[in-house]
Amino acid sequence: MDRQWTVGGAAALLSLENVAVIGGLLFRAHTSVLLLGVLLLKFPLCRELLRLRIGAAAILILWESVTMLVALVNLSLAAPAQIALFVSASTASTLIALSLPLFAPQGTD
Repeated sequence: MDRQWTVGGAAALLSLENVAVIGGLLFRAHTSVLLLGVLLLKFPLCRELLRLRIGAAAILILWESVTMLVALVNLSLAAPAQIALFVSASTASTLIALSLPLFAPQGTD
């Protein structure tokens, strides 16, 4: 089964999710510059995911696991935002997990 699309789909979804979160944070009264800086680190990770770097995949799976936890416990988020964040993070994690066979080293013949 060709799973190459899962890598691009995961990177696109992760980038869109990040843009939405950053956009939402910019409209809050008290947004931490440090938090925005940390979120900006996700974009290079998405680029490295497209380059099939296993380290980027591992970090992004961990990142999205934390995002799912935040979506569940952060009561300052509106319910639709919590649901959207959880669904997006779980979908992205699933896509990365489905793409993991692509990260295997290719045998030399």
